[in-house]
Amino acid sequence: MEIIFDTDILSMFAKIDEVYLLKRLFGDKAVITSKIRDEISAPLEYGYTFPLKVLSTIKTVPLSKEAIEEYARFQWSLNLGKGELEAIAYCKMEKWTFATNDGRAREFAKIEGIQVFSLQAILKALWKKKLKSKSEVKQILERIKKADNLAVSKEIEKGIFVD
Repeated sequence: MEIIFDTDILSMFAKIDEVYLLKRLFGDKAVITSKIRDEISAPLEYGYTFPLKVLSTIKTVPLSKEAIEEYARFQWSLNLGKGELEAIAYCKMEKWTFATNDGRAREFAKIEGIQVFSLQAILKALWKKKLKSKSEVKQILERIKKADNLAVSKEIEKGIFVD
């Protein structure tokens, strides 16, 4: 599966030093666009180093002329960031999957006919593909919640660990 990651998921995994898990799960098919690279790099200006883990692990892909045109068409959607819009345009043109934890970005991508992967799906895939045990994934989720100040409902959490 070819997949473009949004900044939110990348930063979550980078903050807990687990970006390599995304690479292990998706291999060289895990990439970012230039605007996502710009967004993930922004914290470097404030002294944070976690973006370096992403930049050294996940490759940036160029947009085709068609994807650039699609991105320009999406500019009307002011409630999404440039990185999300660029990633959605790329995914639409290349028939790739989009990974995001942003509900609005997920909905917009689905409207555009793009398959979307959530944080929950990634965490579930980690134990289903036996890269980590369920208990290790629970620890990863707890670390993400703490590092990113992320609230996860009991219902969603339960769904991650159900067969």
